[in-house]
Amino acid sequence: MKQKGLLTIFLIVFIDLLGFGLILPLLPFIAEKFQANPLQIGLLAAAYSFFQFIAAPIMGRLSDRYGRKKLLFISQLGTVAGFILLGVAHTLPLLFLARIVDGITGGNISIAQAYIADVTTTKDRAKGMGMLGAAFGLGFIFGPALGGFLSQWGFWVPAFFAAGIAGIAAISTALFLEETVDVKAAVTKKQASFSFSKLKETLATPVLGILIGVFFLISLAFSAMQGTFALWSQDTLGWGPTQTGYLFAYIGVMSVIMQLVVLPRVVKRFGERTVFKMSIPLLGLGLAGIPLSIHIGLLLLSTGLLVMGNSLANPTIQSIASENVDKEEYGGTLGFLQSSASLGRILGPVLGGELYAVVSKDAPYVASGLILFVTYLIVQKYIPGETIFEKVKRRFF
Repeated sequence: MKQKGLLTIFLIVFIDLLGFGLILPLLPFIAEKFQANPLQIGLLAAAYSFFQFIAAPIMGRLSDRYGRKKLLFISQLGTVAGFILLGVAHTLPLLFLARIVDGITGGNISIAQAYIADVTTTKDRAKGMGMLGAAFGLGFIFGPALGGFLSQWGFWVPAFFAAGIAGIAAISTALFLEETVDVKAAVTKKQASFSFSKLKETLATPVLGILIGVFFLISLAFSAMQGTFALWSQDTLGWGPTQTGYLFAYIGVMSVIMQLVVLPRVVKRFGERTVFKMSIPLLGLGLAGIPLSIHIGLLLLSTGLLVMGNSLANPTIQSIASENVDKEEYGGTLGFLQSSASLGRILGPVLGGELYAVVSKDAPYVASGLILFVTYLIVQKYIPGETIFEKVKRRFF
């Protein structure tokens, strides 16, 4: 495992996600300023993911051919442009345009994941993906709290601050990130940036096809919650942007602890597939517990379970996927995986917003819990490997 490369990409992704975490909890409140209803707020969250859904496999394949560094830099410039547009937006259509621009170049996460796969061995890959997840968590520790603080001077202030943060990430990529792809050798292969035949081949691979479908369902359930939580906390607990920002910071702290401290130990102890299978019930319990969280203590417990599950699921599913392809296919495969997650993030906020508006404010979380119950049944049937209960039973009984 190349520690220098890991540290560099960790710092770059942290800076990038600091800006993202700064804006994300504020989006529903910004949209409400333009008289957006819950469904429109869900569509706003979905707009970014729809264009990321299209872009992620293309950007991943291009990074296999032209190098991680160049494509990561381009995607980060798109993030800068998106945040600037967000800061100057004075109508709801401009707000949508800002998210679309960011989404079109939103393949930076799959590229960063491919970079991690490049510089780690199979044995250490889950740990490396966990470090990437910890960078996410750190971004969500400082970003939401900072965004909530800056929003008191107007929503344009955190938007421009986020643009500056994203600009620093892009400059850091250009100056400090080492290329891990042999660009000359890759170009001679003349790979297409995207092909439906390649997608069909990927889906036909037994483990990969199931992982892509499972990642979609996890993202669908999680995003149904994410797209409506700010409204739920406002309607149920009377919260505003500041309190929501602090909760996201708590989520970030939990995520960092899980992925830097807990994940490497449980993967070493039980194996990637067992940990992955354990993560889904934790996610489901956390999501289904939110409607029961009538005070802050219960909410912290529910979101804690949610973060535990998410922190164990994402790195292990990415690591398992990368182990099933050749090195030359890391970017494209992880791009397809990220694209499936983006599709979940497209449909999840729309589903959550519609359930919130038509059924009840608790409906998105009940539905998410049911989706994850079905997901667990699929994983149990089609993903090889023991559950943690089976391993404990075999070891002690």
